[in-house]
Amino acid sequence: MKFITIRQFSRSLSKYISLSSNGDDIVITKNGHPVALLSEFAEDDIEDFILAKHFDLENEFEMAKAELLRNETVSLYELLSQDE
Repeated sequence: MKFITIRQFSRSLSKYISLSSNGDDIVITKNGHPVALLSEFAEDDIEDFILAKHFDLENEFEMAKAELLRNETVSLYELLSQDE
């Protein structure tokens, strides 16, 4: 794991992205405090990441499906015409 400042990161983006792509985790700091983590990320992991980070998302999908079954939704056309 490597710690770098935002300034270091901004000056060498490709270098640090390459390092993270090779499995090195990089903590980006601002004023001496960690603010971001640059880590290797595989395309196949995106769905798991989204569900892990936004744990209520699955519940929201279920609620939306239930609303749809109860005909409590409006079409996109109806929604857009409400703003006019």
